[in-house]
Amino acid sequence: MAVQLNIEQLRNFAPKSPILAFSPIDTGSPRQDWCAHLGRNPLRRRELEEFAILGDVVVRIADELEPEPLDRVKIMSLEYAIGVLGNEDDAREFVRCVRAIASPDAGQFEFGQLAAYYYGEIRRRGTAEVLKEMGLLGMQMTAVTSTIADREIRAEEAHSVEQKLTVADQRRVREAVKNRQPLPPRTPNFDDELKHVIQRVGRQKISRMMYDDFAAFYLADGDKSIEDLDRDFLTFENLEQYDENGIVGLTMNGGQHSVVVFDFDCELDASCLPLEARSMASELGRLFVGHSLGAAAVKNGRDLIVAADAERNEWAAFSTGKVGFTQPITRMEERSARPFSDYEFEEWLSARLDQLYGRLVTRSVRRIRSYGQGRTFEYMAAQEVNPDHEEMQYVASVCRIMWSRQYEDFHLRSLRRQAYQELYVSLRDTVDSADVADLKKQAYAAYKEHQELSLKEFTALNTVAKSQEVRLRDRLSPLTRKWLRTIQTSSSGRLRFLKFSLYNDAEAKAMKRQEKQRLWDAVRSREAELKVEARALTERMQQNAVERRHVRVIHAA
Repeated sequence: MAVQLNIEQLRNFAPKSPILAFSPIDTGSPRQDWCAHLGRNPLRRRELEEFAILGDVVVRIADELEPEPLDRVKIMSLEYAIGVLGNEDDAREFVRCVRAIASPDAGQFEFGQLAAYYYGEIRRRGTAEVLKEMGLLGMQMTAVTSTIADREIRAEEAHSVEQKLTVADQRRVREAVKNRQPLPPRTPNFDDELKHVIQRVGRQKISRMMYDDFAAFYLADGDKSIEDLDRDFLTFENLEQYDENGIVGLTMNGGQHSVVVFDFDCELDASCLPLEARSMASELGRLFVGHSLGAAAVKNGRDLIVAADAERNEWAAFSTGKVGFTQPITRMEERSARPFSDYEFEEWLSARLDQLYGRLVTRSVRRIRSYGQGRTFEYMAAQEVNPDHEEMQYVASVCRIMWSRQYEDFHLRSLRRQAYQELYVSLRDTVDSADVADLKKQAYAAYKEHQELSLKEFTALNTVAKSQEVRLRDRLSPLTRKWLRTIQTSSSGRLRFLKFSLYNDAEAKAMKRQEKQRLWDAVRSREAELKVEARALTERMQQNAVERRHVRVIHAA
């Protein structure tokens, strides 16, 4: 944690924070401190025993044989995909596309959400269309997350062509051979000594700090299975590492790796602040993005900075004897709505804290002055102090952590650019999929022609557009639902009339694009049902006709 946090203040305002659970009190007795800490956090006993602190993060030691997050998701297995899709090739392509769409550090939950969503899309729209969409999105996401070296085309020569030297090069080679210096004479004593030193250094091994009495048991094969041998060998190979106070332990070997469980910076939010200061946390996001989303907050913040600066200048002039009266601050509507810089954030934070914790109290203090020549005298004086100084510093540190954490979010960082934010807000405010298509064209033009967006930002906006289309798909008006109910019960003649109405009726023309698409999908589905019914009726009539041709003759008795 780059900013020092007051743990005592955190304990007052957020007593259930995971930071406190992994920050035991150190009184000089590690065993007693550890037992007392477990008693105060009984619900986190398993986490405290299995996890360990490394700096500002809490890690879990994972075995190298531990399955990947993708392998732990049951619906992402090839057998499950074959059972749903009915085709092995489609199942393999589905798993590959989900892996490409997910982020490189995706967890089990993210894979499960992606697979469940696209399984539902396949049931609604069909396998071919959804797999095509997944493949395109996977290519875009892979291009965003892959490095430049991975995107470069690698070319390897199958055979090397012998290079022929020119006449001048051959002449220089002959001259270099003639002028070559002889090798230095051998030094047998030095060579033997160096060889002996290398052999001794190469055979050295790091000895264990603690003698293991169970080495014979762990390394003996006996009647153990392969799994038992692997487990015993890993147990024997473990090296125990402890932090400075010896309270939280970390057991790890060369065949294991650490997985981050908690990040202390991410655990800090508005709930860690006092009630009167939580409004500052809601303002941080708007000050960070600025422009249309945070224009009002940014203007108010800059007005606050100007007012605080004028007040400081007036007080400085008064204290120096140059009394001056400043003009009242007028609101500047034309003030820029660009996002706050780090310097402006520090000024705004100082002004807001002065508003919240500007209370001063007068306290008597004892002071000692010297007359010179070792003679001193003592007197009492009045001094103004801020009784909430520690709480104010705590609020400032939490706000700084939350401000710096916003830079780690790609979406929030991109919203600081006006072109990206305007397109994102427009996409989220659309109610017609036709407008979504127009905005996608604008985003492509901003990326390709005007260079206002990067490839990563354009891909993010394209993903937002697809999610918005999914949101609008089921947003239907009462008129559209009435048409859908009519289509579901229409005959073939009625269906032809409805198709004509979809082209020429004024109400149908005024519908949104997603509503028209939904109606046409319903029409095609109804046509397919009518064709199946007509084919079944024709087959029954033909069967009845064949049965009538066969006449059964019964002889009279």
